Amino acid sequence: MTKKITIFTVLTIFAVVISVLALPGLRSIADSRNKETAYEFSVDGEKWFIVSDKEKLDDLLQEYKEEYLQNIDKNALVKRLDLQSKTEIISVEVKPEEINSWEEVKTKIYAKENQATIIEVQKGDNLWNIAKANEISIEELEGLNPEINPEKIYPGDKLVVKPFKPVLDVIIELENTVVQSIPFKVTQEKDNGMYRNQKKTIKEGTEGEKEVTYSIILTNGYQASLDIIDEKILKEPVNAVVKIGTKTTVSRGGSVNYGVVQGKRISSSFGSRIHPITGKRSYHDGVDIAATHGNGVYAYSNGRVVSAGYNGGYGNNIVVDHGNGLKTRYAHLSVISVKAGQKVETGQRIGSVGSTGTSTGSHLHFEVIKNKKTVNPLNYI
Repeated sequence: MTKKITIFTVLTIFAVVISVLALPGLRSIADSRNKETAYEFSVDGEKWFIVSDKEKLDDLLQEYKEEYLQNIDKNALVKRLDLQSKTEIISVEVKPEEINSWEEVKTKIYAKENQATIIEVQKGDNLWNIAKANEISIEELEGLNPEINPEKIYPGDKLVVKPFKPVLDVIIELENTVVQSIPFKVTQEKDNGMYRNQKKTIKEGTEGEKEVTYSIILTNGYQASLDIIDEKILKEPVNAVVKIGTKTTVSRGGSVNYGVVQGKRISSSFGSRIHPITGKRSYHDGVDIAATHGNGVYAYSNGRVVSAGYNGGYGNNIVVDHGNGLKTRYAHLSVISVKAGQKVETGQRIGSVGSTGTSTGSHLHFEVIKNKKTVNPLNYI
């Protein structure tokens, strides 16, 4: 009797052990039946979320990147549109409850570390004091606001002074070709029977045109770099011939003497310009003559100072009325040497070259206003 019980007991224990050993395998089989194929998205090695549909995720990421193309010229060639971080999508086996909803996924992709800081222009503001107050350069401020005309900002205008920072940075590399004007030169013929503030155009000058190709890198839609990679002359400028009197106006002579200032070159010409990123056209009311800080600025002709002081984007500026509907403006000065109401003579020093107001470097912004409309200063100097 004892022997039979022992054998029975051993067999029972053996069956129990076999059952226990088989349980993990059975559990594993059951678990595998409850899992499904999904896709894990990671950024710089960090797991972000898991989705059920890779193609839908690809479309969502592409849609996110393309939002940064909204303000780019439609004619530009986009060479790269990508996420700055290293991203990876891998196939995984997970339980259904581990898969994130598409609402969670979109929230994560579009998340921002910081919102943009936008200020409203106040009376008396200009790009220089706005940039200084927000501890950025004028170049950065213009890059953040490519659609503004730096010479003309008004109270109520909105300016970005700090860009928003998304969690997922987007890099865009593009090339764009825009047509820009080439200023013409003016050949002067002297006439001792005329005053210097009297001019007669013998031959109209015509601006030339050139195609300029830029290589541009944008980070999150904002300019990171802009370089000229090619220039092609489309049309040579035609020089103007102007007969001028020999009495009492400054006159242009040589390659650096612009009459109103001893300069280096014309850094920005009169007329409309196309922005290389936005492709939008803006208008420049005068000519910018690059010159050494502190160089003298001289009255174009006899006249009376109608304003002399600080004026928004013009910075320190002077306006002189020469009579017969002719006025001249001298802007971005470091020093103003005359007062409103004062009479000035041709060639009299009225100020010094500077970089006040909206200015990216030392230069004189010179305008000629005829009958309340700006005209090309190159026909006058």
